[in-house]
Amino acid sequence: MSQGRDDAGRFEETVTEQDILKVFDYEDDPVLTTTEVADGLRRFGKSITSEGVRRRLEGMTEEGLVSRKKFGARAVGWWAEVAPELDAETVDRVETRKESDEWTEL
Repeated sequence: MSQGRDDAGRFEETVTEQDILKVFDYEDDPVLTTTEVADGLRRFGKSITSEGVRRRLEGMTEEGLVSRKKFGARAVGWWAEVAPELDAETVDRVETRKESDEWTEL
């Protein structure tokens, strides 16, 4: 079995929609490029290419979770339409770390 594949040989999802939405919450700018989302995911220990992020964001657009706008021939900005679901303990931890540069997996 290859790395990143399940027992049936299908690729396993390692980056969830919640992970992607979490990046939008942590960034100061509400509109992000796919590269910025990929970089943000790496801060949480998640590895995905910018192209992978683009495909995931396009799917999330169809679900109404994110929206996008073209800013030129190749420039696209994305923003979250919903917030990630956080439990109460995580909300407290986020508030405590809001002003720091510390990025950790929640």
